[in-house]
Amino acid sequence: MKNQKENPEEPILNIYLPNKVLVKIIEDTYFQNSMQKLEDVDVNLNHLENIFTDKTYYMAMKLVPLLERKVLYLSYIENLRLNDICRRLKLSKSEVISIRNKGIRHFKNNLLTLFKAERLRKGGNEE
Repeated sequence: MKNQKENPEEPILNIYLPNKVLVKIIEDTYFQNSMQKLEDVDVNLNHLENIFTDKTYYMAMKLVPLLERKVLYLSYIENLRLNDICRRLKLSKSEVISIRNKGIRHFKNNLLTLFKAERLRKGGNEE
């Protein structure tokens, strides 16, 4: 097995995934997993990726930097308000907003990279 790293900032696919779609994926997956595996869920502030059963989504979130995962977790899993996140992480509102947006972008880019790698592994053609 080759372990190749690709630059997640490199434009890989011409697919546009709106932030609202990604947030919905995170929320829906969390709800679905919590209902299916309530006693086995090991989701905490540092391990947002554990909400995903799909290995591609799991890896995409696992590759997001820790602080960005924390902000996403507090925003979408704990449903904390912006002011509460700021107090908890001792950051300004603009920093939290910026970190949350970066986290969504990193997750999106990681997904695109992993989907492309999966297609290449399966021998799919790109057009």
